[in-house]
Amino acid sequence: MLSVSEFRELVRQEFGERLERATPANVREFLDRMQLRLHREAKEGPPYVIEEPSSPRTYEEIVTDFFSRALDYPVEQAFIMLWLLAFEQHFAMLEEEYARRFVTIFGEDEPRH
Repeated sequence: MLSVSEFRELVRQEFGERLERATPANVREFLDRMQLRLHREAKEGPPYVIEEPSSPRTYEEIVTDFFSRALDYPVEQAFIMLWLLAFEQHFAMLEEEYARRFVTIFGEDEPRH
């Protein structure tokens, strides 16, 4: 299992000592790679396939389930997973902010016909 010190080193190799090379695009690629690695290391079987459930789950239900499960993980694994989630959320918010700025600078986000 990936230790916090190994994880810290991977993050700094990817993004720099103070995360100065982090962008929404390379963060997304890193998160995808890390999720696959953590899943493989947990030996939980093949990656999850999202199928249409009989009753759709809300975002809140999915996140609540994640936090509930994280309480049962070993401390280092929980720390890494929660850090990755917070990192993802931060860059998702930045991406939305960039999109709003581009609309302000360049006009409407929908092309006119």
